[in-house]
Amino acid sequence: MSLSLLQKLSTVELPVALTEGSDVDGLRILKMAGHVRAEIPPPVRTLTGYQQPPALVMAITSLGRQMLERFPQMLSMRRGA
Repeated sequence: MSLSLLQKLSTVELPVALTEGSDVDGLRILKMAGHVRAEIPPPVRTLTGYQQPPALVMAITSLGRQMLERFPQMLSMRRGA
């Protein structure tokens, strides 16, 4: 999932804000792996639980670009499935 998110990010103009919970979770993994530079604010506690403020992806790192080169087919394989 994180690799497909990285491939999606490579097709859009950065910086970009992510708001979906699953995207933000994937972004956390990409950031920890050193594949992106991003600002991910902590969840905010509300009366009904927690809310995730938008996360900002600023750049794909050189390590992230290397991953894209090693796995260029991942996104197109998912589309065909």
